[in-house]
Amino acid sequence: MANFANNLPIVPFGSRVLRLQSPAISGTDVKVFQRLYNTILELMDPPQGPMGSRIPITGIFDYTSRQAAYNIQSYFGIAVDGIVDRHTYRIMGQDNSAYGGPPFGSRTLTPGTSGGDVRVLQNRLNCMRYASVMGQPANGIFGTSTESAVLAFQGDNIVYRHWDISFDGLVGPNTFDILWITTLAGGRNLSEGDNGFDTVGLQVILQNLGFYRYRIDGYFGRATREAVRAFQQAFGITVDGVAGSQTFYALGRTNPVFWYSADLFPRQRIGDLKSIQEISSTIDPVNGDQNPYGVLLAPNTFDDTQTILKHGDLLVSNINNAKGVMGQGSTLERIVNGRPQRFFAGAMAPIAISTSNLGATWIADYGFNPSGTQGLVQVISADGLLFSGGDIRRDLFAGPWGMQFNFGTFYGLPVAFFSTNVLSGTIDRFTDFHPPNFNEDSVTVQIGSGFAHVGTNINTVFGPQGMIWLPMGDALYIADGADNRISVLAPVSTGQKDMGSGLTIYEGPPLNKPAGLGFNPENGNLIAVNQGDNRAIEINPRTGHVVSARILDKTPVNPITGAGSALFGIYVAVDDDGELVVYFTDDNTNTVNVLMR
Repeated sequence: MANFANNLPIVPFGSRVLRLQSPAISGTDVKVFQRLYNTILELMDPPQGPMGSRIPITGIFDYTSRQAAYNIQSYFGIAVDGIVDRHTYRIMGQDNSAYGGPPFGSRTLTPGTSGGDVRVLQNRLNCMRYASVMGQPANGIFGTSTESAVLAFQGDNIVYRHWDISFDGLVGPNTFDILWITTLAGGRNLSEGDNGFDTVGLQVILQNLGFYRYRIDGYFGRATREAVRAFQQAFGITVDGVAGSQTFYALGRTNPVFWYSADLFPRQRIGDLKSIQEISSTIDPVNGDQNPYGVLLAPNTFDDTQTILKHGDLLVSNINNAKGVMGQGSTLERIVNGRPQRFFAGAMAPIAISTSNLGATWIADYGFNPSGTQGLVQVISADGLLFSGGDIRRDLFAGPWGMQFNFGTFYGLPVAFFSTNVLSGTIDRFTDFHPPNFNEDSVTVQIGSGFAHVGTNINTVFGPQGMIWLPMGDALYIADGADNRISVLAPVSTGQKDMGSGLTIYEGPPLNKPAGLGFNPENGNLIAVNQGDNRAIEINPRTGHVVSARILDKTPVNPITGAGSALFGIYVAVDDDGELVVYFTDDNTNTVNVLMR
């Protein structure tokens, strides 16, 4: 679980002058400065270009921070003194006098408040997918639509980045910090001559939409003005070349994402992550179960004061027994202080796992019979106990192989889980369940079919497995190891019919028997792990292009027997500094590991 403050003094960004001094200035405002600086370097073309190189993110204003301030000031043509004052803050998108104030971040924003800071909030959200929730350009009044947009923003950052913030619709210090580092444009109106980080954000959106075809440089010159005008004309709003509330709202309606990343030069790619660290063994300490498959990071959305499962815990499933017999494992491990602790021991070849916002974990069990005839879905509590009605059995099941949750509570959708069947190439949806009677109450319907699948037993099967659900379009992305394909079904939470095998997002090499599927919240890309060559492959689902790849285990994989195949489970989040982290299981070493910068 990522905690941005992480014991630093909580200080609103832009509320004080930052300079090198003794004792050193520290706080969340310094950390925002450092995170923003690195993000802008990642966005500018080329990365690590004219504004220097990345700096450590510590929350302490040191010599590297002063050099970053020098770089910003020099690049954008303001007084170069290494001191972060109102002039540098304005370049960084924090204009304390924007729209008449109060300064953005200077007070908690709640329903009923109004002012320039509310308008900044609305603009920042409107530049992204939250415009469809807001339903109108910024007006400076915190009404129900603004509250809904804030809730959607909080939901995205809790679910996909795993930020430790509240889901309450209020904009307090912790939410402000995440707003500052993830919503770049909207802090002021932008016109020709307004250069800065917010112009970088504007250029990124316009470039991804096809209106800006030049370098991402943060300079609002003629090229940016003409791109804004072209966008305004195309979408039937006032054509003046100025990016204000109306334009920000139109941008968000056509830019339904919650990240800033140029599709041509994506930031925070897995290829940029250089370090792989072992977190823990995954071998069950009681019976020796091994061969980890599923992995997840427990959300911070349930009350964990009295539960065994805690916010941010890693959970891993083992599908083999101590002798290495495939499909005879029965345990889930909770990773605590670098060691596995048994969490549940009643599973039957637990292939994939997913946890709800209330802390219940759903398990796709292939079943102990190698033919898959005993397959079922199990639901266990946050204390690792099987609910009395937690064994779900359906005629639809044919080798349950994947599991995903939609966090529908956060998005105004029916709460739903989804599972894949590797022996039939189908996708099932579960809704209307109530603890503890999951088997009796769950309405289970088939929403996908016709997915490629091969093999007849647990040792030979490949088919649909990894899934990612995204709120944009209520879309479920599926990785299929039988035909090296990633596809999407939508709308999956509300659709009433079988949608077949969906729309193909990508097919073919370098996918090589993909299993687990993750989502990169910093650039909107999908990350699949290959069983066929132990690589992670990052694909942009909007363009259908491969953008990055990374070897996670150097062991060669025998193409006939599969010996050496290491990868199956993957889970993606960010760390306390907003840096991408990718958790993955390794069957060769019986470990859970993290890929990081």
